[in-house]
Amino acid sequence: MKKLTLYNGPNSPFGRKTKITAIILEIPIEEKIIKIQEAEFIDNYNPLRKIPTLIIDNNQTIIDSDNICLYFDKISNKESIYSTKNYWNVMSTISIANGLMESVLERKTELIRPTNEQSKSFIQKQEIRIFRTINWLEKNWNNFENNKISMDQISVACALEYTKFRFTDSWINSCNNLNIWLEEFNKHKFMELTIPKDI
Repeated sequence: MKKLTLYNGPNSPFGRKTKITAIILEIPIEEKIIKIQEAEFIDNYNPLRKIPTLIIDNNQTIIDSDNICLYFDKISNKESIYSTKNYWNVMSTISIANGLMESVLERKTELIRPTNEQSKSFIQKQEIRIFRTINWLEKNWNNFENNKISMDQISVACALEYTKFRFTDSWINSCNNLNIWLEEFNKHKFMELTIPKDI
């Protein structure tokens, strides 16, 4: 087995998604938590200096959470978590979940800036997009079957949990299907093992 080193952050939803995938597919990885702002060494592997970044045997790099998850799925002996029956629906939902994560992250990043440099219109734009996306998932996403874990479920769960962690859980009042599903999905051990935390 090749040595797989996953450079990750303590609360990245994208990193959480890759870690959950590794757990489900029983892929042994060495996870190293880093502060990306201080991790200049990662530039040698990933010039974008983003997490997660996967290093294979110290000589091959896979960047982007989706690529890493696809790689884990490819090398695993377990059943694929990418449904062939509804493949493009699954992939589109993953992209929607990724966009939700990005909007929450961009909102948080903007709020870190000095108050006089913050763009209220940008923050509002992200908040509108966040609620619009969650409401869309409530009305249009129909993969609530917990008996077979799939990549769209993992992505949606990580996105919703990150929204609660970094922004708000007020959406649960109007999104009953998502809320009930997420409460059940969070009972999985892989969700408990990867709860985001501030350091």
